Amino acid sequence: MKIHIRKSAIRDLKKIDRKDKEKIHSEISELEKFPAVSDVKKLTDFEHSYRLRVGDYRILFDVSENMIEIGRILHRKDSYK
Repeated sequence: MKIHIRKSAIRDLKKIDRKDKEKIHSEISELEKFPAVSDVKKLTDFEHSYRLRVGDYRILFDVSENMIEIGRILHRKDSYK
């Protein structure tokens, strides 16, 4: 599956420290195997939206037929506001 990262997610990544950023990059590359990825949960009230937990961060993404679009990468305290 193809992965696209929105500008908003890239801006979010720039604010994250290097150690956590490396974990996030690793998990993003694992998303190519979707839906066989652990710690992914479908978001309620959104038909094609999911979240992936990576430590204290949440990767929020949408899934279409052949593409995953990462919208935001937020700390858990900010991700559900």
